[in-house]
Amino acid sequence: MNIFLFVLSFIIFLASFPMFTYSFVVPEVWAAPLFAAGILTACLAFVIPIVVLGRSEQR
Repeated sequence: MNIFLFVLSFIIFLASFPMFTYSFVVPEVWAAPLFAAGILTACLAFVIPIVVLGRSEQR
């Protein structure tokens, strides 16, 4: 399960890059929301391993 969530968060992180890129070529009305969606998507990719997977409790 940990590997699956890691791969999922990596794919989500990579999906944020086109959002950043396309925000410079779409009409100006959609540029800011698309760029904000890219930021939120990248943040979500970092939240999954931190919150969902948490810290390893091995001693």
